[in-house]
Amino acid sequence: MNREELLAKYAEVSVELYYRLERALAASARVEFSDGKARLMFAGEEQTLPMNGFYVLFDKCSSPKRIVRIGTHEPTNPNGLLPRLFNHFGGGKNRSILRKHIGSALLAEEPRKLAKWMLKKERGDAATERAVTAYMEEHFEAAFLPVEDLKALGPLEKYLISAVATATVTDPALSAAREGWLGNSCAEATVAEYGVWNDDHVKWRPKDEAELKKLLRTLEKYIGK
Repeated sequence: MNREELLAKYAEVSVELYYRLERALAASARVEFSDGKARLMFAGEEQTLPMNGFYVLFDKCSSPKRIVRIGTHEPTNPNGLLPRLFNHFGGGKNRSILRKHIGSALLAEEPRKLAKWMLKKERGDAATERAVTAYMEEHFEAAFLPVEDLKALGPLEKYLISAVATATVTDPALSAAREGWLGNSCAEATVAEYGVWNDDHVKWRPKDEAELKKLLRTLEKYIGK
């Protein structure tokens, strides 16, 4: 399999993986935020929120509703999944790259404010921070993929983000849903290019067929066949 054939195969596989991930998350507990408070939705009476693994953000205002970000916590920070998610909704832009991306898109037509927003040492202005929170509360619904093997978080993060990003630009329905999406105005070019609020790992691709097979074996453990 040459490089061109491998990339074509990966694009095809990524769409399958995207919808497989959606199916795996169908029974997940969900979290939405409103007025700074989390609202929990459980699929079963004995269901709990995972402490380790991944949060997956769906844009519930998109048609179809689609995955727009995958995030995790540091493997060196056990039980850090929920604090990481809540930090995105309650922290400031210097503690959350997600907030920084969204704010940059909201300020796309205000170059002076945008330039200040992008400075690492500058705190985000209160009005923009409120606008970011309002957008997140209106648009985002979080689902969870539990992973207790902390050493697996790094490889899984790479595989999942790459697969979702690749599927988003490959699948006609997902690609069409990007029309009018706020992220198209993001200052980070990869966000606009791939249609997700991630910038790390979106351009990762398997280097050969063996690595593609390794990806499939790894993900099969967590999202099924």
